[in-house]
Formats: sequence, C-alpha cells, structure tokens
Amino acid sequence: MQSSINRDGFLPPDPDELVAEGELPFADAADESARDKADQSLHHLQRELKLLHARIALLRADAEAALKAKATSLDANAHVQLGDYPWLKLAIATGAAFVVARAIRNLPFGVLLGAFAGHVSQARRW
Repeated sequence: MQSSINRDGFLPPDPDELVAEGELPFADAADESARDKADQSLHHLQRELKLLHARIALLRADAEAALKAKATSLDANAHVQLGDYPWLKLAIATGAAFVVARAIRNLPFGVLLGAFAGHVSQARRW
C-alpha cells in the first residue's frame, strides 16, 4: 500500500480543489475549439492594429499642425523684426556681408594695419 504523502512531505491536493468554479474538469470538455480561440485572438489583434493606426494618424496630424504653427510664428516674427519682405532683406544683408568679406580679403594686410594704427592714434588724442 502506498502512502498518500508525496516526497515533499505534503498531502496531494484534492482533484476537486484544482478545478476552479465554472471550469470544466477535463480539457476535452471545453466548448471552444482551438480554431475558435485562434480566430478570437486574430480578431483581437486586428482591432489592436486598427487602434494603433488611428493613434499614429492622430500623432501625424498633431505633428503637422505643430510644424505649421511654428512656421507661421517664425514668419510673423520675421515680419515684426524686418518689416515687409523680410526674406529679401535677409538675402541682401547676406550678400552684402559676402561682398565686404571678399573685398577685405583682397586688401593688403599692411594697408589695413596702417589704417587701424591711424585710427588708434586719433582715438588717443581725444
């Protein structure tokens, strides 16, 4: 005769206690087949995918609106600071700075140093 105590020293659980209330005691007694469970899982995943697509579309729309608002804000700031035709004025200023830099590079260094020394000596006399 075998003992009902297992090797850990505990009594084995009662089979009736292993079955939760509302569960069927045998695996083959289930109402749903594996195919039905797979179909439900597929339907659930498809619904999740649709929700994710909708969230991505909302995020894209929000990002687009934010970029448009930022561009409008930058344009308004440029008009406030530079008046009418701000981009034309910026282009002219950039071009003028380029021309002046080229002209300064082409001058001999001695002429520049002499002009600067003359300017310093004039400033000391005042």
